[in-house]
Amino acid sequence: MQKQKKAQTYKDSHTLEERKKRVQEQLAKYPEMIPVIVEKIPGCKLPQLQKVKFLVNSSFSFNEFKNTIKKKLQLDEKTSTLFMYCGKSLMNEHDKLRNIYDQYKDPEDGFLYLQYADAETFGF
Repeated sequence: MQKQKKAQTYKDSHTLEERKKRVQEQLAKYPEMIPVIVEKIPGCKLPQLQKVKFLVNSSFSFNEFKNTIKKKLQLDEKTSTLFMYCGKSLMNEHDKLRNIYDQYKDPEDGFLYLQYADAETFGF
C-alpha cells in the first residue's frame, strides 16, 4: 500500500525570509493591492489552482474575489458552491478585502492565506 503524498503548501515551499521579502516588495510597488495565497483544502474534490499567489485590489469585496477564483477553477459563478476559509473562519462575502487582510494576514510574512473547498469543512 502506497502512502499518499501530502500536497506541499506555499509556506512549505518558500522560506519565511522569501515570503516576507515578496510581500514587502509587492506592497512597496502596489500599496493598494493585497497579497493573497489561495490553496485547496486537502480532500477537497475541486481542482488545484494553476497559481496560488494573487495580488488583489483592496477595494474588492470578498465575493468579487471568490468569483474570480470560481472562474479560475472553471466553476459556474451562479450555481457552483465554493467555500473559502481563512484558518477556521468562513469569510463574510460582503467584507472588503482590505478589512479581511487587516484582520487575518499572517503576522510573520504578511500574506493573507485562504483555503477553498467544495463543501463546508470544519475540522480540516
